[in-house]
Amino acid sequence: MIVAPASQLAQFDPGRFGIVTLLESEHLRVLLVALEAGQEIPVHAPEADLVLTVAEGVGELLAGSELHPLHAGDVAVIPAGERRGIRAHTTRLVLVNVVTPPPTPADHARGAAPWPQHEDDRADPAALVHAEHAEIRPHLDHLRTLAEDAATADEAALRQRLDHVLAFLRSGVLAHAQVEEATVYPAAERLLRALGGATDTMTLEHEQIRARVQDLERIADERRYSEAARGRLARSLEALEALLRAHFDKEEQVYLPLLAHLAPAEASALAAALEVAAPEGHRH
Repeated sequence: MIVAPASQLAQFDPGRFGIVTLLESEHLRVLLVALEAGQEIPVHAPEADLVLTVAEGVGELLAGSELHPLHAGDVAVIPAGERRGIRAHTTRLVLVNVVTPPPTPADHARGAAPWPQHEDDRADPAALVHAEHAEIRPHLDHLRTLAEDAATADEAALRQRLDHVLAFLRSGVLAHAQVEEATVYPAAERLLRALGGATDTMTLEHEQIRARVQDLERIADERRYSEAARGRLARSLEALEALLRAHFDKEEQVYLPLLAHLAPAEASALAAALEVAAPEGHRH
């Protein structure tokens, strides 16, 4: 019996793709296949059925005459006699292949063919999002200046400026968010399952929280609180409160519910680690 993460069982080979036989009988062979970024399983057409499951990473599958993207969690079934080939792109790729009947050396040579050539016309969606962010960011200064002037500005001028800000938020920020939720986020979700990094945004917010606290510490160290310092203090406190509230909401509504899916032993180990790591006075 074998129970372990695929990444721990996989054996990578810089010269060619790696193979670990997990199970073999006269009827089938179960293989753990590991490819470094850029490696490939050459195109061939064996007389064997293949059930392929992607355990980790991203890559590309040639099945018959069609190319298909592969992400962790994907499954492919390819009948005997059909061409197949696999290659890893920018990351390692780990697969569990069930082949029946077990292939022979002749099967690996049968139907051998080069990978189909196609021009590298890869689009750059990230550049499009960066460009839109670059257009939005300068307008964010208006939010800060409006907050600074809210207490003293003439009511008519304040109302006009607020109308302009709301128009920008509706047509710029909210419209941008709607497009991202329909396009970028689903693509990122598939890649996060394959590559990890799902909590990196939360770690980034921790860094932003630390920076806000350091800014407050610098203000606290000043000898006297000038009008400018008081303004900075108010803005830092408001920004820190908003950041902390949003951060806790995301933890409690998105991440903490995931922990209910932990196995009992995993849950116990995590709870013990949290108790040990908790600051004095915050332990249960």
